[in-house]
Amino acid sequence: MAITNFQVGTGVATAAYTASADTAVTVIYITNKSSSDGNVNIYVVPSYDGSTAPTENYKIYNNLLIPAEDTYVVDTEKLILANGDAIFIAAPDSSAQFNATISTIGL
Repeated sequence: MAITNFQVGTGVATAAYTASADTAVTVIYITNKSSSDGNVNIYVVPSYDGSTAPTENYKIYNNLLIPAEDTYVVDTEKLILANGDAIFIAAPDSSAQFNATISTIGL
């Protein structure tokens, strides 16, 4: 099992996690560290080549509201990623500050 920590920014220029082998994502924790409510978007991109930011076609959570100083847990379904698949997390136009912790296990 491995843990990846990611500081969420306002853009989607950097992947929060990129699989280097076949991997199961067991849980994603997204914590709002600020005193303001804020939204995040989560994208899952198959075979990400690093050349472009993900589009709306890959969005799995849209404007997910996370209250101030709270944590949202994504654990209902496990994501199975192939080598090169990537997860992006972005806070569009948000004054809130987020960090994400992604737990994975190799298959």
